Amino acid sequence: MIDTKTEVAKRLSALIGLDVSWVSHAGDMLTMQFGPQRKYILQGKTREDGAWALHVQCDWKLEQDNRTVATRENLRGSDEKARDTTKCLHEVLLLKGPVMVERVSADTTGGVVLSFSQGFRLGVVPDGVKDDEDWRFFAPGLNAAHLVIEGGAVAPESFD
Repeated sequence: MIDTKTEVAKRLSALIGLDVSWVSHAGDMLTMQFGPQRKYILQGKTREDGAWALHVQCDWKLEQDNRTVATRENLRGSDEKARDTTKCLHEVLLLKGPVMVERVSADTTGGVVLSFSQGFRLGVVPDGVKDDEDWRFFAPGLNAAHLVIEGGAVAPESFD
């Protein structure tokens, strides 16, 4: 049996010491990249992404010094609202100086907390809905298994 807490903490420990290098969204999914940007080819097209990516499709909250900066709800609604939220996140995490991952903690239900420099903290809380992806962590452009949390547990394809 997979120990979700241990597996998540082990995999996400790769982020410690890396800066947030990009923030975006796809619908109400938060997408974050970490580490230096690198170029690679995907389906015949040149792309540039960070060394690691985190895609969050469940509840999340970004705080700075215990004040809420944004939540999943801020990406829901109009496209304009989502764009404004992404612009705000990009501004506070990238343009106001580097924000580095300092600590990672996980729980038994696939929840994770990333503690950053400058007092930032991202909390991710899986929905726990069976067969529904909560979040994934991967190295863009590399042919390696993604860590997928689905229904509050590590999905089997995380080890392919």
